Amino acid sequence: MTNRLAQTNSLYLRKHAENPIDWWSWCDEALDTARRENKPIFLSIGYSSCHWCTVMEGEAFSDGVIADYMNANFLPIKVDREERPDLDSIYMQAVQLMIGQGGWPLNVFISPDDLVPFYGGTYFPVESRYGRPGFLQVLQSIRQYYDTQADKLQAMKGEILTHLQDAATFNAALSVEADLLQRGLEANTGILASPRPGPRFPMIPYADVALRSTRFSLESLHNASDVSRQWGLDLALGGILDHVGGGFHRYTVDSTW
Repeated sequence: MTNRLAQTNSLYLRKHAENPIDWWSWCDEALDTARRENKPIFLSIGYSSCHWCTVMEGEAFSDGVIADYMNANFLPIKVDREERPDLDSIYMQAVQLMIGQGGWPLNVFISPDDLVPFYGGTYFPVESRYGRPGFLQVLQSIRQYYDTQADKLQAMKGEILTHLQDAATFNAALSVEADLLQRGLEANTGILASPRPGPRFPMIPYADVALRSTRFSLESLHNASDVSRQWGLDLALGGILDHVGGGFHRYTVDSTW
């Protein structure tokens, strides 16, 4: 039995046509249904050549138990980022704000009334591994939070929306206050020093900011320099470097390079 995606023009979407998940494409009918049934939207964005998109399609999105829970508690929408780069851009920014990094598949949980995201991530395994919770556990936690923490949910959405609006209206010609730059340097240094669960990407821009910044205290600059040096050494000694053929891989599946 196929779902709605069998009728779409996108080859990527049609790859999900036989999933047990009752996928919708992004359309007014889907959004109206989510509002009417008061179901949080699960939005998954990917593209055909994405490795982890293919993995998740064959694992979590093909799992009958996960599909039953998803269909009963969420309104699932699948989007091809090649068709809707606007949606991909907006929700990618939101996920990067929430978890500090993005990627594909881009999986976002969205409030149906205003389409503001409140949680997101990338690849979720069926069972807990790579330092990531199993997808069913994620779905259950999100639905419980949505049902029982309305005040916290509204506050969280307000913060995310404010950050997105600030990013959209930021004028690069404006001077940036030194204390804001200082906080940015400290945040970047912290990300380099404190690895997140894998998959893990080198995150070159964070090191670039840490090493190029000059308007900070000597203490913070020394700390950023030390962390960046250790970060580079870890990359050079880790499995992310091809020690035979040379060159760095794009990412690793764990947090230890």
